Amino acid sequence: MALRLTALPWPQRAALALSVLLALFGLAGFAVTGFDDFLGAGPDYVLGLRVNPLQNTIYLATGVIGLTMCWRARSARVFGALMAPVYLVVFAIGAPSGEVAGTGPLNANSAMGFVHLLIGFAAVVIAQGCAWTEQAARHRRRHHEA
Repeated sequence: MALRLTALPWPQRAALALSVLLALFGLAGFAVTGFDDFLGAGPDYVLGLRVNPLQNTIYLATGVIGLTMCWRARSARVFGALMAPVYLVVFAIGAPSGEVAGTGPLNANSAMGFVHLLIGFAAVVIAQGCAWTEQAARHRRRHHEA
């Protein structure tokens, strides 16, 4: 029995899309940076976003984790709930704080900081959307049984 993507509620499709993008971005980052100089602050960019192997590892790992968790509403909700603080912390670590952008452990430029913030908020939307769809499904079951 094949799973149809259109059968997934929108938060799970959003989690799937975010996971695919993160995994692909991590792989593209490794294609540019390689695996040397893990915390490096080199001039390596993917789509105008500065990357290093540490960031690539974070993207690839969170993308693969998301790909395993997006197929059920409850696990997709957990994925979103875990991803939100992870990427908000990544944003805080990578945000230029009085130092030259790109010299921190994540080698993040301002655009990358914005992307981290956007991913964190998207994860909140995914978690909340999954909670809403789970609640609506329980409501439908309860009224269907009555």
